[in-house]
Amino acid sequence: MLTNDMDFPVGVITKIVRCVEDAVGDDILADVQRNDLLTTNSVPSRIWDLLNTKLLKALATEDCTVATAHRGPWEMAIVFEKTTKCILTFMREKRFSELRRKQHSRLHMHYIDMLAMWFNKKLLANQQQFDFFPHTFSDVGEIAELVQRMLHDLKSDVSIVRHHVLVLFDTTEYQLTHIRAIKVTPNLDVAQGCEQNWSMYITANESSVVEKVEHPEAPENKPNRGLKLKPRATERQKGKPQRRKDEKEAKKKDDI
Repeated sequence: MLTNDMDFPVGVITKIVRCVEDAVGDDILADVQRNDLLTTNSVPSRIWDLLNTKLLKALATEDCTVATAHRGPWEMAIVFEKTTKCILTFMREKRFSELRRKQHSRLHMHYIDMLAMWFNKKLLANQQQFDFFPHTFSDVGEIAELVQRMLHDLKSDVSIVRHHVLVLFDTTEYQLTHIRAIKVTPNLDVAQGCEQNWSMYITANESSVVEKVEHPEAPENKPNRGLKLKPRATERQKGKPQRRKDEKEAKKKDDI
């Protein structure tokens, strides 16, 4: 069995978490507001373009190589981390659970089936289960060609890849709530000693995107609640700041 090396540099982890956090948070929120979108059907898929772009820009350093991989019409960023010689891909927890649950009903390999079979085949699961009826994908005979085609843009780094790591995350509305890194076996089970919780690197800062007031003329968004004041009441409102000042001065004198 190969060594389960998950010793990623803290700087790389921090950058990755920040990329995910920004993509699912302020970046998509700003995109929705900038385009004045009245519906948000595209948000779940739009987030991936933002994340891929951030990863390609932020991790193009001496520690990593980042490339765009193609799986049919779908494009995604794949990170090759040089100290561990691992490739990293990204997915929502909910999607991973669905793929794991339906693995035996798939005719063709999903990319995580393919990468786990090619790079993680010697890893053992935490709980070993004997499969009496092992599932075989119809395209498993093409796995070498499919992996090479998918990782084509990594060029020479492909030959030294040791393992595939899956970065999984959860969100609530426009906030990253949980993120972890795992290696999975070909059965999509978490491999022994191959899970790291990265949630401690979430910054949990308040959004820098100002919430847009949809109906500024609505009574609840006006200081006077939409009521028109009579001239005498308006004068009284204008005089309030001066009265408060006079009251404070009088209190100071009483305290002397």
